[in-house]
Amino acid sequence: MPPPVKPQSAPKPTASPKPKQPQIKPAKPARGTGQIAPAPAAAPAAAARPAAARASFLPLTLLLGACDSLFDMLRNRPQRLLLWVLGLYGTLWFISAISFPGLPTVGYEMALFGSELQGGYWKYPPLAPWLTELASLATGRWNGAQLLLALGSALMTLALLWRLGASIFGASGATLAVALTILIGCFGPQVTAYDPAIASLPFAVAVVLLYRRAVLGGMRSSWIGLGIAAALLISTNHAGAALVLVLIGHLVLTADGRRRLATSGVAVAAGACFVVLLPHLMWLAQAQIASPVADDGATGLWPRVSAAFAFVFGQVGLNLGLIVIAGLAFIPRLPLQGEPADLELTAPSAFDRSLLVAAAVLPSMLVGLGSVFGWFTIGAYTGSALMAFSGLALVALLPARLTIRAPRLAIAAWMLVLFGVPIGYATSTYSRAYGSGPVPTELYPAKALSKAMQSVWKSRTTRPLDIITGSTREAGFVAAYASPRPSVFIDADFAKSPWVTADRLKRSGTLVVWSTDEFKRTDELPAPYRTALGNAPPVFGTMVLPLGGGKLKAYGWAMIPPDGVVLPPPASAAPSVAPAPTPPSPAPAPAPASPPATTPEAPQSAPPEAAEPAAPAATAPAQPSAPPPVAEPEKPEAPAAAAPDEQPSPAGPSPTRSPE
Repeated sequence: MPPPVKPQSAPKPTASPKPKQPQIKPAKPARGTGQIAPAPAAAPAAAARPAAARASFLPLTLLLGACDSLFDMLRNRPQRLLLWVLGLYGTLWFISAISFPGLPTVGYEMALFGSELQGGYWKYPPLAPWLTELASLATGRWNGAQLLLALGSALMTLALLWRLGASIFGASGATLAVALTILIGCFGPQVTAYDPAIASLPFAVAVVLLYRRAVLGGMRSSWIGLGIAAALLISTNHAGAALVLVLIGHLVLTADGRRRLATSGVAVAAGACFVVLLPHLMWLAQAQIASPVADDGATGLWPRVSAAFAFVFGQVGLNLGLIVIAGLAFIPRLPLQGEPADLELTAPSAFDRSLLVAAAVLPSMLVGLGSVFGWFTIGAYTGSALMAFSGLALVALLPARLTIRAPRLAIAAWMLVLFGVPIGYATSTYSRAYGSGPVPTELYPAKALSKAMQSVWKSRTTRPLDIITGSTREAGFVAAYASPRPSVFIDADFAKSPWVTADRLKRSGTLVVWSTDEFKRTDELPAPYRTALGNAPPVFGTMVLPLGGGKLKAYGWAMIPPDGVVLPPPASAAPSVAPAPTPPSPAPAPAPASPPATTPEAPQSAPPEAAEPAAPAATAPAQPSAPPPVAEPEKPEAPAAAAPDEQPSPAGPSPTRSPE
């Protein structure tokens, strides 16, 4: 029967060879009885190579993944990408600049101009210095307030650009324009210094934004805002007038603009601009300052033409980073470029496209052309004030359906600029402090110089230090850290410093400070200062300022006392006692050889007067001018150490004072 036969065939696999097979497999691992046996031994060695390769390319993999994520955010979540970009940009530049103990040169100039509330200044329009002073007062005279102003202006400019771009191309196109704008040169290291160019950027974007709203919307509030913004722009940087002229031309030449000429909006904007700008216009009418245009006119036409061409090509150079990154995005074949990607943009209207291109290109062309005929002056901060619209103009010229052929490569290069430029700027600034060149102003010991000069003044009079005379750099160093903050008599020129008058100068006195790099002599007033200061008899002195890294810098100073304050006679008043320094050299000899009692007494009374002619000089002959007669043999070490009565900080500068 079949049932009993089946149970007999089933026990065949129940034999004991199966438990022995696991013992046989480990016994021959090297040879391997089958394809499964060698796998456990060979798998770790075979997998080690791909794992090591993956580990070596891990940074590259992460970078490419970050590029893909950023492009995905640009397409789907542009507002979030904008916040990331602005946050990283502001944080990196703040950390880079706040590490410096000092300010850029223009920062000290803004501080000294801002403390004098004028309708205009010899070197700058008034609004940027005013805002500098207001920020300083609001933060308790913290010099870092200028950094907050500069970065705040840059971030506000980018935010307004996004607002303008979002109304034209949509959120993705506006975020792309902001990312491209960061590559422009004036949004690099210049954002660490609050100057007229950086201060004017948000006003320039606000003018174009309000102009577009006023023309397309026709609301009176937009026209009023346009007039106020235009006045603030011109009050911040006179180059902004070129942008205003371009917008007037755009209003006349476009169909949408001509429809608004018959309305009251244009008159309202012009009236608001005139009212806000009136104080500065009155100052310009009364100010008598030599114009650089007149000086250029004397040099002939061709130098002005070459200067105009250099200015225009310099504007192209500021946009070089933007041009390079945009070129990388559209090159068809490059390594690590990734798959081509599409980006949808809203096509701008003809009015918007012409507006953005005109705002980006024509102001620079107008300034270059106008400088040839004397209409405009090309200053140090003119070009950077006209560079806010290049990113928007580039996006306006792109097609609505944009195919980026190398998205990964373009984004990687953009990230390199975003992170590398702030770090490289801080690194190069610190490295220059230990090189052979001059110490950067950001690392200059201006606070130590200010303390030493204040001690020079306070050790001789109880009157407050009211006026510092010198260049904007040297005198600005002293004034920036003095309390209460004194006025600066710039280059001893009443035209440059209208807040200083001859009567005030006589009543308050002044402390004159100059570097021996500019004027070698320290025993007389610098030649440019003598016309305004030559009548009063000053007291001279020298000081050596340690700059760090083994560098030293010599300064000369002269104290002109206030009216009614008596100081020791100046060096030129005691020429007859010049031979007196010879007796102190044999100082030990007078004791045995002193039959006449008058011989030792004469040196006792003579040194206070005789040391004064030698003290001003910073060279070896000036060293016998130690204040006490006993210290005369030790005086050769005076230039490197502080005089006892000056009392600067141990690590600070060492003033060498003439004895009283």
